[in-house]
Amino acid sequence: MKRNYLDWRGRIAVLGCALLLIGAIDQATKDALAVRHILRTIAEQPPRSDDRELSAEVTERELNAYIAYRLAQEKEPLCDSLTVKLLDHNHVRGKIRFDAQRLNLDALLGENLVFDFKCVFLTQNGAARIDLVSLQLNGQPVDPQVLDFVIHTAALVYHTESSGIGDWYELPKGVKRISGYNAKAILHY
Repeated sequence: MKRNYLDWRGRIAVLGCALLLIGAIDQATKDALAVRHILRTIAEQPPRSDDRELSAEVTERELNAYIAYRLAQEKEPLCDSLTVKLLDHNHVRGKIRFDAQRLNLDALLGENLVFDFKCVFLTQNGAARIDLVSLQLNGQPVDPQVLDFVIHTAALVYHTESSGIGDWYELPKGVKRISGYNAKAILHY
């Protein structure tokens, strides 16, 4: 009889610890892990025999949390931060920040490299690219070549490959296209 009492108390203690750990994860981490789970689920989908397309929804908040999570996972990320605002008809507004000193660009472009952009996000056949509508560096309009230059310099500093901002990039495995509207991205797979 005493053993059942201890088992019951032990179960409650384990359950309490589990609830405490689950509650300790902040909302941003939960959002990032939700997106990671969606992407893994899509990647693991077996090929379909019918032409019916499935979709998954990611909110703007979840997407920004995932971007921050991925940047935090990088040993030496190319940028310090990236946040986006998802608008209707695949339009995106965002801000990307680079460390000018780390890239040795502070003498040329100033201490802060904060680009504000507005673009149209295009996807087809499992690839994506952006068409910039407007671009500003620290509040001043600049040509897209300035952002290309900063990205190329960052790639050289971190010994990674660099492409232009207008190039096509592969979407996560299994994702065919993405459509965006009103603070949400729909992943079609």
